[in-house]
Amino acid sequence: MASPLPDELWLEIFDYAVGDIDLFDHVLPTAFSEASWFKTLYGDWSLRTAQEGVNNAQRRSYATKKAIMSTCRTWRRLGYEFFYRFLFFSNPRNIQRACFMLDRDKELGWWTKRLHVTRYFAGGGTTMETTQNSLVSIIRHCPNLQIFVVNWPLSNTLQAIGDAICTYCQRTLRVLHINIPTTSLAKLIFMLQCLPQLTTAHIEFDGTPPEQINLGSAADLALTLPSLEHLSLRGPFQDFLEEAIGWNIPALTTLCLDFVNHRDDFPDLLEFLRMHGAQLTFLDLNIIPTLDVPTILDLCPMLTTFTFNPDWRIPSWEQHSFLGSSTVRRPHANITTIGLHHLLYAFGVGYAATYDKVDPFATQMIRRRNDVNFGALTRRNFPRLERIRVLNTTLLTDLEANNGPSQHCYERWERWWRQCQKEGIRLEDCTGETLGTLPMDDEDETEEEESMVEEGQAVPAHLSTLRELLVECRRMNAQREMDVTPPALRMIYAGTSRLS
Repeated sequence: MASPLPDELWLEIFDYAVGDIDLFDHVLPTAFSEASWFKTLYGDWSLRTAQEGVNNAQRRSYATKKAIMSTCRTWRRLGYEFFYRFLFFSNPRNIQRACFMLDRDKELGWWTKRLHVTRYFAGGGTTMETTQNSLVSIIRHCPNLQIFVVNWPLSNTLQAIGDAICTYCQRTLRVLHINIPTTSLAKLIFMLQCLPQLTTAHIEFDGTPPEQINLGSAADLALTLPSLEHLSLRGPFQDFLEEAIGWNIPALTTLCLDFVNHRDDFPDLLEFLRMHGAQLTFLDLNIIPTLDVPTILDLCPMLTTFTFNPDWRIPSWEQHSFLGSSTVRRPHANITTIGLHHLLYAFGVGYAATYDKVDPFATQMIRRRNDVNFGALTRRNFPRLERIRVLNTTLLTDLEANNGPSQHCYERWERWWRQCQKEGIRLEDCTGETLGTLPMDDEDETEEEESMVEEGQAVPAHLSTLRELLVECRRMNAQREMDVTPPALRMIYAGTSRLS
């Protein structure tokens, strides 16, 4: 194919076409990253989390790059820069194939800024040792790697992969997302010590923590993480947080803690906040054990976003009415956004509807706490509060399946809405829409559009064309969602096999 345009212009066009610029942001999805509705193959509505949305965006970007590189030799030559700009794997076999490609042409890895290995099913046709060696080799070929995301547990492979990152990406790595055993804390500490440019870290801990963990020389390290702004911990992270109390983290502004279903041995969060809470602007606490919210808010005066579990029994809540809960000791001057985790029992749908029949007293106690804590979310306690977001995707899915709250919980729904309307606060769900906005079928949308045209009134030609265009766009988007591209680099190997 003859190309009258210079390479630089083609590269600029391809950059717009692949649409992957957001994948290189030095941040990771948080509890406030919006979920989205989609229809399953069975015709039911389901929620796609922000992380799943990122995975799909990478697959769609790969499909666009494959189409570009399949057009002609010139576009194929230019497309390599975009194809290897990020590497996304959901199949361990493709990790080996990518390793072979990078071993054969060592310049390809120079373009790579993002490396993402998502969870895959066991038995992918390869051993863990082979996968580890291939992944280490890929890291070695990527001197400009900035984002490293691995969603599957790094058990026996942490040492080798950590050494590779600290050797070849020490000055370039900005984002780290890993899943490690709780017993590998010492290795993690040594790894963090070697990454001075790290700005975002998400660490998931897997397994039961030992009663007494032996950190060896890592226990005496007073780490300085000068660039770390976003710290996210998930699982039994108590030993890590206890160690981090004495570290120097001057740039930390975002802290996300997800203790999953653990209830015991929660670390001394208040002491951590006394050392690092003064500069925090984002604090996400997805935790079952009750915490001292008034003290936490006092220790974090700069917070603009705060999330907590409204199932908590906040001290002295029994002595207060709905509008008088002691959630704060004094009005918090900076918080504009509050997120609510859990709330599974609030509206009598899903699992809570069943549990209500088994133990109605416990259910009513939790709902009472929900009412008291929600009643405290007012402009009196938070003068700059603009929005409250319900973050639980399971709750929203149950509401959709039930077509709204149960009849005996509808009064609570209305009361919370009236409170937000009176205070001028927007009440949202995890998709960013107002709470109660459930997805509609295309037929419903079409009926609403048609109802806007008065009976007997002719539809303007340009509106008719626009509707046809919208229908076609919906069809194409649906096709793209269903067309799940084979994981990561598989699409290029069909082309490279002809070159082998």
